[in-house]
Amino acid sequence: MMNILYLHVGAEMYGSDKVLYQLVTNIDKTKFTPFVVLPEHGKLEQALLEEHINVSVIPYPIMRRSFFSPYGVIRYVYQFLLSSRKLARFAREKKVKLIHVNTIAVLEGVYFKLFTKIPVLWHVHEILIKPRLIYKFTSFLIGHFSDKIVAISKATKRHLVQSKSIKSKDVSVIYNGLDFSKVSIGKNLRAELEIATTDLVVGHVGRVNAWKGQEDFLLACFPLLERNDHIHLILSGNAFRGEEWREKQLKELISKHSDISGRVHYLGYRSDMNAVFNTLDLFVSCSTRPEPFSMVTIEAMAHSCPVVAYDVGGPAEIVLNEVTGKLVKFREINALSQGISDLVLNDSLRTSMGKASEERVKKDFSMEQFISQFEALYQQCQKR
Repeated sequence: MMNILYLHVGAEMYGSDKVLYQLVTNIDKTKFTPFVVLPEHGKLEQALLEEHINVSVIPYPIMRRSFFSPYGVIRYVYQFLLSSRKLARFAREKKVKLIHVNTIAVLEGVYFKLFTKIPVLWHVHEILIKPRLIYKFTSFLIGHFSDKIVAISKATKRHLVQSKSIKSKDVSVIYNGLDFSKVSIGKNLRAELEIATTDLVVGHVGRVNAWKGQEDFLLACFPLLERNDHIHLILSGNAFRGEEWREKQLKELISKHSDISGRVHYLGYRSDMNAVFNTLDLFVSCSTRPEPFSMVTIEAMAHSCPVVAYDVGGPAEIVLNEVTGKLVKFREINALSQGISDLVLNDSLRTSMGKASEERVKKDFSMEQFISQFEALYQQCQKR
């Protein structure tokens, strides 16, 4: 039996949170025992407890912009050393044989590599562009203080290797997988939102932050709504705590288009994501920085949604152009709008691409593939 300690960035239920949840709930419990330690309480903690996963909350610092100042660095180092000792003590008590660090914002893996003999696996979910100094710094740490490195896409791997601190041969690519047993077709939100069954719904799902592309989505779709009164938009997602002003800005942008704002539905955070995806006829992925992967894209595809996405990062590896959707030039609002329009106005193309999307996810992004690849990697670490 191999005891594994998982360290994660938070306790919500977005992309990397869901990936961690799927990993620890699906691995073979006759071979591996997961111990998840989170820095705070939240939805992820509750979801794991419901699945009888060992979860503890030990506050530890997460690398965020609030630490990017002389005082912030001192505060971070103090909290880092204090919490890392607690985590190391926890690992000893639980007889942990492997540390799985889930995202680059959790630097406590460095402490384990320096001061314990426990192997460290770094699971990279980010393509960090700016600040460049932080990108170079975190890449150096990952390259020098881990035994195994996993990237969630080829794009993520390329970005790590471009730092010059990490060699290509040292990085494995394991695509995130989707548990189809959790995909439920049927219930939707049309009645709740008063959307006719004959109307078309275009959707965007994601954290409301600086780069998830909600503004690009709206600007690309507004002209379509002005020309077609049977089209609705859905946005689902909320902001980080303390950044609620981003949601306010989004609502203000919508309200400026009063003639169509009644057909733009901002849902905030929803736990019933099956119902959200079942409401959509078309999904749009338009992050303004390269997406490392995009779990919401494969979730939408699993619900037979074709996808229009910027041709960059993870979505460019997931979406097969002109087969499961359309890839358009990065940050080109007009191209994004045209791609959406092409599918909105072509029922048969939208239907065929939706079916191809579902088949693509079942074939290439299954939970079984995801779990088996990680289990094999864990066993390699055990033999070191």
